[in-house]
Amino acid sequence: MQGHIRGSILNQSFQVTNSIWKIVKNFLLFILFVFFFLFYTPLARAADFKTDYFVDYYLSEKNNDIATKVSFKIRITNLTTDLVIKKFSIIFPKSFQIGNIKASDDFKDITPIVEELDEKHSISAQFSDPLVGINMENTLYLDFLQHNLFKANGNVWEVILPTVERREEAGDYTITVHLPPNSGKQISISKPKPTHVTLDEIVWKNPDRKTIYAVFGKQQNYTLQLRYHLKNPRLTRVYTDVTFPPDTLYQKIFVSSIQPKPDEVRTDEDGNYYGRYYLNPHEEKTLYFNGGISIFSEPRENMKGVIRSLFNKSRKYLLSPSTHWKLETNQIPASITSPQEIYRYTTDLLEYNRGRLNSSVTRLGASLVLQNPDQAVCTEYSDVFVAVAREKGNYAREIQGYGFSNDQDLRPLSINSDILHSWSEYYDMNSQLWIPIDPTWEDTSGIDYLNSFDLNHIVFAIHGKKSDYPYPAGSYKTDDNTKDINILPTDEYFTEKKSLSFDVPPLQIPINTNGAHILKITVQNTGNSFIFNMPITTSAKDLIVSPSSLTIESLAPFEKKELTLEYKSNNKFKTVKTKMVLSSDSKELYEHEITLNSMYLTFLKYAIVGFAFCFFAIIAVKFMRK
Repeated sequence: MQGHIRGSILNQSFQVTNSIWKIVKNFLLFILFVFFFLFYTPLARAADFKTDYFVDYYLSEKNNDIATKVSFKIRITNLTTDLVIKKFSIIFPKSFQIGNIKASDDFKDITPIVEELDEKHSISAQFSDPLVGINMENTLYLDFLQHNLFKANGNVWEVILPTVERREEAGDYTITVHLPPNSGKQISISKPKPTHVTLDEIVWKNPDRKTIYAVFGKQQNYTLQLRYHLKNPRLTRVYTDVTFPPDTLYQKIFVSSIQPKPDEVRTDEDGNYYGRYYLNPHEEKTLYFNGGISIFSEPRENMKGVIRSLFNKSRKYLLSPSTHWKLETNQIPASITSPQEIYRYTTDLLEYNRGRLNSSVTRLGASLVLQNPDQAVCTEYSDVFVAVAREKGNYAREIQGYGFSNDQDLRPLSINSDILHSWSEYYDMNSQLWIPIDPTWEDTSGIDYLNSFDLNHIVFAIHGKKSDYPYPAGSYKTDDNTKDINILPTDEYFTEKKSLSFDVPPLQIPINTNGAHILKITVQNTGNSFIFNMPITTSAKDLIVSPSSLTIESLAPFEKKELTLEYKSNNKFKTVKTKMVLSSDSKELYEHEITLNSMYLTFLKYAIVGFAFCFFAIIAVKFMRK
């Protein structure tokens, strides 16, 4: 008996669960990356064969374009005595940029037959001399070049690899990515995790996911241009706080310029970064924020202590309901408790509604979307996770920002004319760190956004205390049609410039109640990045200074903070002329000249002045009487 085997993008998805079907449906829309091999045997059953797949991807980079040589080794083992495989076919979407197709079997080269089938390419190859008999093996080798599989994106390479649908009777399945020699790229994110990793080779053995998502490179850099439109419709002077992108556990900002400069700068307990602007009656302003952002695949070591300190300040409200995080009684199952269970509950229950992106999006909130689970966009996924997590005693918050997406079928975005996205974070009590997760993009792409993240999420605003404030960049508009966010990946690295300025007001009260002199110094961050946990030491010859050391926990670009120092003389009988010196890590930052008269000399001067005043007063009185 003879048999034919064909590969097809049509599969048995109608037999899987509704949750998996949503993923498969979305993948069929994104045919640029997705294809599946499936057995369809009119003359033979799949159980008559065992098929092993060995797929190798060989990468080469030229002019920022990554060409990929793809090699399939398909080994078919007969499980019956009288069945022979004559022909094997694979169907690809037309969008696959495939060229230089070659085929062979165990004996010689085979001429592949390429056919156009509507929106697909069919590549067929016929075995030259197939072997017959139980446990006999016939191997097909297929090689081609593809130019649109791996994406060079700034400093990183990114790929979504489709995988072969596996059945119970399937054999081994191995995917290997071969990096170019001396590429300097290392895999930083992988979903699922590789089975084996070396400097130039990554192997996945029998992956159980429909896709493999991988990022090569540990840091992604973006250039950033933001516009904020402000308008005061009132008859009185007002101020407004705009939110600039903050530093986070995975994100570092570099400020090139903010025009006009804010009147005041501050940060809050969630870590948001604000600029305050005052507007006169009916005044309009347009603000321009220019800079860069680096996103890291691993938590920043110098931020861990900052994150824990901020959490201790904000934990008092991180379990509280808010406007969009309120739930009705008995609205969620009692069985789900952990963040992982809540995440799965969210992705399984909600269905992404792309139709809502074509109209003005009204945020439904957790309670309402749980009653209408097919009406969700990214904010609803975040709201459900945060609301349920807090209800179950897990610290959680929402992040609003920018999602860099090459294809919105896989990773959809929202909010009108600017690319804004929403995701969630929960606080892991073991690591004492915030863990970012994205239930929206997992539901739409099938990529695991629970166990590892990516380098495509840029934070604009952190919602811990309130669900709807502060507003992220892109939402400060006077005209809904303006595009105010421009973010592009770059292969350049940004240079950190640390700089501080110091100022002492000319008029200060010289002495406090305990006899010590007070010096108030205003320090401002004039550099281009955040300063965290900066140690400051104070010293002055012949003076006792308190405190002798202090720490600036956080200072955002353009932010000011006031340092209050007290000092006394070592020698009350001596006039001291010296310099107050502020240093950090043995580097002098600022010095302030101080002249401190002897307490006794000062008393004597005041006594002389008082005596002279009394003397002349008596003389004046006598003169007036005459």
